Amino acid sequence: MKLPTNPLQGRRILVTRAAEQAAEFTEQLRQRGAVVVECPTIQLVPPEAWTKVDAAINDLPSFNWLILTSTNGVRFFFTRLQELGRSTHDLQNCKVCAVGPKTAEALLELGITPDLVPEQFTGEGVVAAFQGIDLQGRRILFPKADGARELIPQQLRSMGAEVVDPVVYRNIIPQALPDAARQALEQHQLDAVVFSSPSTVRNLATLVGGVTQLQAMLENLAVASIGPVTTRACQELGLSVAVEPEQATLGALVSDLELYFANTK
Repeated sequence: MKLPTNPLQGRRILVTRAAEQAAEFTEQLRQRGAVVVECPTIQLVPPEAWTKVDAAINDLPSFNWLILTSTNGVRFFFTRLQELGRSTHDLQNCKVCAVGPKTAEALLELGITPDLVPEQFTGEGVVAAFQGIDLQGRRILFPKADGARELIPQQLRSMGAEVVDPVVYRNIIPQALPDAARQALEQHQLDAVVFSSPSTVRNLATLVGGVTQLQAMLENLAVASIGPVTTRACQELGLSVAVEPEQATLGALVSDLELYFANTK
């Protein structure tokens, strides 16, 4: 059977990423004919205090590894590095682990070639990638988002590393949903919703007034999740996930959405 040329043509898709993150993803969807309804459910802001980040940056030569798990982490960390009058030169004796191709790309734009990119773009993938590396007595800097899972620092410490994991940015909830997004949700005018992190799921529930309202608004929609951790957050709120790519990238998510709708009459 021949698949439709543009399975996403005319499909109305709610994108819940932060406004400053959504542009590239929404453009991919629009190029495929989708109608994107932008609904940022997180707002990215600096930590409440820079004290721990600054201390780590000022002690960069003592670290053996720097682990960055997102483009947001890259942006906030290196912006602060520059604000303190430091440069990427301070990392000359430090190896860098980048989680995912977009994070690696963001580092390359700064002139930094990652030494390690895990096969799986998850916390479990990071731990697996370090299994064959001697971490005994090694110092690892892991600038993280507020509320990030403790898996990476806990597991790497159990492997003998000293892990310093300051919060380099926070996800906060916007004051309200955009009018167009709320209307589309309330009037059931959507074909799919895309969640790119557990925070996007939980915050949407808060913004629409609770789990019961969320379930009702997303009934009969295709719920798309970036990966297993986000899928678990969806399931905890009673949502059934229809699309989850094997690789936790937005490009793979777009491809899997296309396949889903190609097979949906």
